[in-house]
Amino acid sequence: MRLGYGQFDPALRRRDQKEMRAVLLLILISSLFPSAGIAANPLHPGRSAAAIIEKVNQNILKIKDASMDITLDYTLFIFGCSGLNRMKGKGYYKSPDKIKATLNHVTYFAKGNKIRKIDAEGKRFYLRLLHSLDFTPGFHAGLIPYNFFLTVIKDDPDEISIEGIPKPGILKNVEKVVFYIDPKEYLLRKLDLTLVNKNLSGTININYQKIQGLWVPVSFYGRTAIEIRDNALVGIGIKLKGENFKINNGLSDKLFDPGF
Repeated sequence: MRLGYGQFDPALRRRDQKEMRAVLLLILISSLFPSAGIAANPLHPGRSAAAIIEKVNQNILKIKDASMDITLDYTLFIFGCSGLNRMKGKGYYKSPDKIKATLNHVTYFAKGNKIRKIDAEGKRFYLRLLHSLDFTPGFHAGLIPYNFFLTVIKDDPDEISIEGIPKPGILKNVEKVVFYIDPKEYLLRKLDLTLVNKNLSGTININYQKIQGLWVPVSFYGRTAIEIRDNALVGIGIKLKGENFKINNGLSDKLFDPGF
């Protein structure tokens, strides 16, 4: 994942770049990524990958809004290991397409592909994703068929696995993603990423907790890669944990408005 910056952000510091990439990875994974062009399931004729993903999405769409305390730990692997970086703060979500996160006194707003930042001094920035997922549908499992050509490779009572090939212009550094789904609860449990750089690999595990009768993704951990300067890919270890969740309390749209 790589960032492009708008007119308010001509000379972003290297540390801020790393922090923003980590936050956008948070948006990409913790929110869990309509549909057409989906391959049928050869194991269960008539049961398509789209139909399976829709069952996953129905779980997510029961969460109308959420707030939580968040801790994000990440480590960049550049010439060895850069050491652990920790960010703490507050996160907010409103279905289907709004996210707000304040981490280390910096606040990020996302509505679909529109991303804004207000730093600790109150300066405002436009941010733009390059070669990332298209978040037009919102932050939910409907992003999967919107961004990938899908084929079911396993569908049995113990596990469902679906292979996703990125559509043109999506995730240029990823060749494919395998999504692992719990067939009992229809929860996305794990992602395996095959990257264009064969020296790197990616696996993300997702943990859930039942809160107010709903399955809520409360943490994820694993390793993937991000693109830095000169189009170089580097490994990143990441762990996000949410605590003190409040679900479906009716968050106001105004909370997600950056004002610019």
